[in-house]
Amino acid sequence: MRKQKLKISIAKLEDTKGIMKFMNDVWKKDHILSRNKELFLHEFQNKENLNMIIAKDSTNTIVGIFGFMYYNSCDIPDVAGSLWKIDEKVNEPLLGFKLREYFKKNIQHNFFAAPGANLTTKPIYKYLKINWNQMEHYYFANSNLKKFLIAKNPLVKQIPTLKSNAIIKHLDDINEIKDFNFLENKKIVPRKDLKYVKNKFFNHPIHKYDIYTLTSNSLIKNIFICRTLFASASSVYRIVDFYGDLEYMHEIVQFLKLYIMEHNHEYFDFVSFGLNEELLLQAGLNKLDFDDGETIIPNLFEPFVQKNSPIYCVSDKTDLEFRQFKADGDQDRPNL
Repeated sequence: MRKQKLKISIAKLEDTKGIMKFMNDVWKKDHILSRNKELFLHEFQNKENLNMIIAKDSTNTIVGIFGFMYYNSCDIPDVAGSLWKIDEKVNEPLLGFKLREYFKKNIQHNFFAAPGANLTTKPIYKYLKINWNQMEHYYFANSNLKKFLIAKNPLVKQIPTLKSNAIIKHLDDINEIKDFNFLENKKIVPRKDLKYVKNKFFNHPIHKYDIYTLTSNSLIKNIFICRTLFASASSVYRIVDFYGDLEYMHEIVQFLKLYIMEHNHEYFDFVSFGLNEELLLQAGLNKLDFDDGETIIPNLFEPFVQKNSPIYCVSDKTDLEFRQFKADGDQDRPNL
């Protein structure tokens, strides 16, 4: 096969149809991102551009994509990686690397990180000198239930009630957190802001998120975001994003314990990287052992897979406090 001349560029809004066709034909047939234009644009539109690096052949057909998402609106923002796929029929060595190199040279950013890397890509990230980490999976099971349909053999335990002046409330108006200083701690990356939270969670076209604030002495100390997941005629509750330190983690666990009991959820879980494990365990959470075949706390729900599935995350700096959560990048997007 003769080598083709390819053009690599930042995608334009007019490339939407071609990218969605590429997704269907090359990435995953009938995936919701290849069929639902509203969701696709919610994920990738950036004014007249798309947050995607694309390669086109001589017939103007898209043969490779490298997607990304902004964590904040700073002049030099933090960025998450998203879809990264090339058409293997194209005779172009290292096209995937070339897409990423184009991204690095043309998309100015302070920090790059993303969860959801496939284990088979670990050697590639090592070659690129990008840090590779396995995220941790914490959970708290509903002690009222006698039978679990989603989980298998979860550890069920009681936690003492703690007196606290903290107040947790459900957020109904995004303006309630407009004064929260998202960028206060510059040592924690990725840095997120109000625009990110509003677009990703408050204005999501499909998923319904519950956004909570924890307030102490009239100051918002934490924001945490949750979502209900369904499978096997049952349900669970999941923390998908978290802001603030862990000082009030016990209060958050206590609140969510009562919430899952009230709504008959099997458990709530918290997939994360970079948090203090001791503080999470002291708050009452259990840490899932991925090598333990007895206890299963599923990660995958679209489609549902009843097994333990670790999530890997990557980052390009080590001198900062790196945190990742389930909804970072594209890991909490709809798939069906």
